[in-house]
Amino acid sequence: MFELRILKDDPEIKFDKQLPMFNWPYPFDTGQEFPASNTDVYEGDQRQVSRTAAYFHIPFCETICNFCPFSRERLASDSDLDEYVEAITREIVLKRQYLGRYTVDAIAVGGGTPSLLTPKQIESFGVALWHHLDLSQLREFTFEVEVKSVSRERLCAMRDIGVNRISFGAQTVSERFRHLFNLDATWKQVASSAALINETFPYTNADVLYGMAGETIEEFENDLLAVSGLNTTTVDVYPLNNLTAPIRMHRSLESAGLELLSGGIRHRFRRHASTVLGDLGYSPISGYAYARSGKREERWAGPVQQWPKFLYHDLYYGHDDDRIVGYGSSALSRLPGYNLYNVSNRRAYVRQLLSNDVLPYTYSGGIRSAERGIVTFPYRGELDKRKVLWNQVPEESLLALQRATDADLVVDEGSRYVLTKQGWLFYANLMYYLMPSAAKATLSAKIDERLQHGAVHEQTELKARVKTTIG
Repeated sequence: MFELRILKDDPEIKFDKQLPMFNWPYPFDTGQEFPASNTDVYEGDQRQVSRTAAYFHIPFCETICNFCPFSRERLASDSDLDEYVEAITREIVLKRQYLGRYTVDAIAVGGGTPSLLTPKQIESFGVALWHHLDLSQLREFTFEVEVKSVSRERLCAMRDIGVNRISFGAQTVSERFRHLFNLDATWKQVASSAALINETFPYTNADVLYGMAGETIEEFENDLLAVSGLNTTTVDVYPLNNLTAPIRMHRSLESAGLELLSGGIRHRFRRHASTVLGDLGYSPISGYAYARSGKREERWAGPVQQWPKFLYHDLYYGHDDDRIVGYGSSALSRLPGYNLYNVSNRRAYVRQLLSNDVLPYTYSGGIRSAERGIVTFPYRGELDKRKVLWNQVPEESLLALQRATDADLVVDEGSRYVLTKQGWLFYANLMYYLMPSAAKATLSAKIDERLQHGAVHEQTELKARVKTTIG
C-alpha cells in the first residue's frame, strides 16, 4: 500500500511523499453486491439523491494529444459521427425508461473533442436533452472544445441549446512541448478561438499543464502568463499525470532526452503557480482551478474561494447523495450504491444501442460510502458538516480528519471544515489520507497495475528526513 505520513511541524512540506495519481472517482468499486441485471440498479431508491449531473462523452478527435489518458480515437468519417450521435440519443431515450425525466443540475459534454459535432448535430443533441431530461433547474451546461474546431456557427449552436460554460485546452505556449505532445494548433489559433469563446459565453475556462519532463520554472511561468492573457473566467492548472499518460508520450519525451521531474520539483511548480497567479489577482476555487477574485487583500485569507464554481466537478467530487448519470462510450454513472460503466469500445457501444436496443454496460460495482464527502472535500475546499452521516463514517477516516486538523491542513469552523493554504497545496495527498484503508489498498493496487503494464511515474519523495510525523 502507498504510505503517506503527515509532517506535523513542517510549515511548508506537509507530507513526506507525493501521491503519483492526482484525481480519481471516489468511492471505488467493492466488487460486491452486484445487481441481478445491469438495469436493476435503476429500480433502487433514487429519493436519497439531492443533486444530479449528466455527463456525455464524445470520443472523436481530429488530433490525438499523446498525453491524454481518456478514451478517444481519431475521427475517420462523418458517418461515424452521425452514427454516434444517433446512438447517444438512443441511450438518452432508454435511460428515461428507468430514471424518468429526472431533474438535472449540471451537464458536462467531454471527450474526445465534442466541438467536432456540426451545428446541426449540436441542435439535434439539444432537442433530445430538453425533451427527455428536466432542465428547468439547470445551472451549468459545459461543453469542451478544441481550438481548431471552434467556429462562430458551432459556438452559437451550443449557446442556443443552453450551454453557458466553455472549456478548452491551451496547455502550453512552449513550442517544444506543443511539438512533443502533438498539439498542432498554433498559439495564434488558441488566442483567436479564446477571444471568440469569451465573446459568446459568460463563463470560460482554459487548461494549462505543468510538471512535464524537462520543463523549467521559466517555461511554466511563461505558460501561466500566456494563459492568463487569454482572459478566460477561470484557469485550470493541473500536473501532467505521468502514471496514466499513454506509453507513447513517455517514448516521445525519452527520445528528446528529457527526464521526469521529481515530486518535490513538481510541488515547487504548484507553489509557484499560486504565487504567479496570486500576483495577477487569482484565487483557488478547487483542487487545481483558479479565478480572478478582484480582492487581492483577501488572497489566502480564508478557504478556497467558492465562486465561480465548476458545478459538475463539485458533484463529481461531491457527497454520497450526489448522482452522476453518464452517456456515451466509456462513460461512468454513479447511482446510489453503484458505479456503472459503459463499454469503452465505441463500435460495441453503437452496436448495442442501435442494433440490440439495450443499454451498453459492461460492469457495475457495489459501493457504500458515508465518508465520500469527507474524502473528496479537499478538492472542493470546504465540507458542510450537515451533509455527512457521521455515525456511519469509518473510524479511521474520522481519525485521519482529526490528524489533518492537528497538522493545520484543515480548520474546524464549527459548522464546516475548510482547508488551509497548505491543505489546498496537498489536496490530492489529503484525499488519499482521509480514505479508509480498504480504499487506500484499492488505489494502491491501481497504481501497481499501471506500473506492471509499463507505466512510469516520478520519484515521490518530498522530504526524507523529518523530526515529527503522524501516521
